[in-house]
Amino acid sequence: MKYFFCYSSLLILIACDSTTAEEKYLEIAGETMGTYYHITFGAQDKYPEKSDLDRWLKDLNQALSTYVENSTISDFNRSDRGISVADIADKKLATYFFENIKISREIFKKSNGFFDPTVMPLVNYWGFGYDHNQPLTVIDTQKVDSLEQFVGFEKLQISSDKPTVSKSNPGIELDFSAVAKGYAIDVVSHLLEDSFDIHDYLVDIGGESRASGVNSEGNVWRIGISEPMENSPLNSYKFIVQLKDKSIATSGNYRNFYEVGGRKISHTMNPKTGFFERNDLLSASIMTDECGYADGYATACMAMGFDAARKMIESDAHLNAIFIYIDTDNQIKHYITPQIREFVTSSN
Repeated sequence: MKYFFCYSSLLILIACDSTTAEEKYLEIAGETMGTYYHITFGAQDKYPEKSDLDRWLKDLNQALSTYVENSTISDFNRSDRGISVADIADKKLATYFFENIKISREIFKKSNGFFDPTVMPLVNYWGFGYDHNQPLTVIDTQKVDSLEQFVGFEKLQISSDKPTVSKSNPGIELDFSAVAKGYAIDVVSHLLEDSFDIHDYLVDIGGESRASGVNSEGNVWRIGISEPMENSPLNSYKFIVQLKDKSIATSGNYRNFYEVGGRKISHTMNPKTGFFERNDLLSASIMTDECGYADGYATACMAMGFDAARKMIESDAHLNAIFIYIDTDNQIKHYITPQIREFVTSSN
């Protein structure tokens, strides 16, 4: 059993001094989904082993990862017509897969198609996908246009009665990378609560987080929002957010990119154009109840740009945001939805 005390992560600001003899704060850390996980919690007699966490996360990968050859999503992507979710032998995998379909469908509709998990062929072409393409040296616009025929969530047929996900073209493929980490955080959080009666915790996978209760000092958990600059240190924070019984996810184009002919190619895809998207929005942090939704909406916002993203977030009382953007005078500005301003402080 591997436990870590007083671990300082990239985005999580915590202290790990136990407040009572009855409840001790532990942290379990490891790797999953191509990144790290850090889980900090207060427990009494019953708490998960690292092997429990790894098993839960392995199941999630087996359902949602395009990098696992025999995963549920990989089976769908290889299929000609889709899959019957009801016929999947492992019901946990079936649930994980179909829940991500439903989350994606909701965000697709709410974002007017700027969030679309059928971008997998484009993600592969631009060098950010599972087939390990090398970064492009020349951009082939005709190739991009040809791949657009496979993009569009409306090209899926989804039935909930006997769950099935069908596709109209064998070339249609799914990519859940924009919601999977957040969804995994939700699953782990529910397991901590339901299986171990743990209600003081912070679950962090790759910088996305969900917090419940308080930390070891009896205070609300604090999350750092990074400076959205290419060369800024990983521990350079623009804002500090107090997070209690909420989730937060951040998306940005300032780290994961490469250059072709002086053009920066980022990992954010615009499903409507087939091209990478770089606009006035530098960073989008979304706060809501479930981290799967926070994760997906953060990605949608980056594809939409500041004005459209702000309108979308303000139209839904369940969503809050911290946007860092460039205004018309080329100045870096920020916008925080009114409902959470009292919980956000500048670290400068």
